[in-house]
Amino acid sequence: MRNKGVIDFTRAFDSAWERMLVILFRPFDLGKWFAIGLSAFLAGLLAGGNGINGSFNNDFNNLNKSGKVQMPSFNLHQFNSTIFQTFSGMQAGLVILIVAGVFLFVFAFILLFYWLGARGQFMFLDNVVRNRGAIAWPWHYYARQSNSLFALYVFFLVAGFALILPIIAVAVVVAISPYQQHRWPAGWEIAVFVILGLLYLGTCILWGSLVFIFREFGVPLMFRNGLTARAAFMKSIGLIKDHCLSVAIFVLLRIAIWIGLAILSLLVCCVTCCIEALPYIGTVILLPALVYVRCFSLDCLAQFGPQYDVWTVDVPATEPTVTPPPPLG
Repeated sequence: MRNKGVIDFTRAFDSAWERMLVILFRPFDLGKWFAIGLSAFLAGLLAGGNGINGSFNNDFNNLNKSGKVQMPSFNLHQFNSTIFQTFSGMQAGLVILIVAGVFLFVFAFILLFYWLGARGQFMFLDNVVRNRGAIAWPWHYYARQSNSLFALYVFFLVAGFALILPIIAVAVVVAISPYQQHRWPAGWEIAVFVILGLLYLGTCILWGSLVFIFREFGVPLMFRNGLTARAAFMKSIGLIKDHCLSVAIFVLLRIAIWIGLAILSLLVCCVTCCIEALPYIGTVILLPALVYVRCFSLDCLAQFGPQYDVWTVDVPATEPTVTPPPPLG
C-alpha cells in the first residue's frame, strides 16, 4: 500500500494524460479550445509566460567575406563619454523625471500583468477542473480570491527586490574602485563577487521555488476551499514541511517538464514560421501541453489527501464536525 503523502508520479502522469484527452479531444470543440486557451494565456501572465515563445535574430550584416561573424567592437570609454555628453546637456530634474516616468510605466505594466494573471489562474483552473470553456463566470465568481492573489504577488515582488537589492548594492560598492581606477578586480574583490553571486543565485532559487510551489499547490487550494492567498500560502509551507521529499521531487520533475516544453515550443516555432511566438496564438497551439502540465500538478496535489483533491471542487472541503454546546438555562 502506498504511504500517505508520498506522490505516485507515474499515476499522476497517466491520469493527467487521460484528463487532457477528455478535456480537449472528447469531443473536440474549437470554441472551447480557444476559450481555454485564453484563460491559459492570462494565467501565464502571472507565471511568466507559457512555454518559451522566442525568436532567433541573425545579423547577416556582420558577415565578412570569409563567412565568419564579425562581432561589433565596443569602446567602454567612448560609450561612457557619449552617455555623459547626453545627460550633461539635460537638467538634473528632467533626467530624474524621465527615469521616474519610465520606472512607473514599467511598474504599472507589471501590476497590470499580475492582475490579469491572477484572474487567469482561476479561470484556467475552472476550465480544466470543470471541463468547460467559460470566461465570464469564473472571471466574476473568483474576483475576491483573484484580488487576494494579486495582492500577495505584489508582496512577493516587493519582498524579492528587498532580498536582492542589498546584494546588488554591495556588488556595486565593491565594483566602484576597480572601475574608477581602470583596473582588473583584486583577488579579494573577485572573492566578494563570487560570494555575492552565489548568494544572489541561492536567493533566487529558494525564493523562486517557494513562489512556484505556492502557485502550483496554494492557488488550487484557494480555488477549491475558498481560501485567501495568505492562508493558502501557509498551507503550501505546511506541505513543504510535511512532505519535503515529495515536493522536492515534484519541483525537479516540473523543471524537466519545463525544459521539454521549451524544446517543444522552439520546434513548433520553427515549424510554424514563428507564428507560435505570437501572444495568445502560441498558447492556443501549445494548449494540450499546458493542460496536461496543469492536470499533472493537480493530480500530484490530490494525492496528499481528500482535502487537497481539487477535482472534487464542488464537494465542500473536509472539515471536522463540531457539535454546538447546549443552550444555557
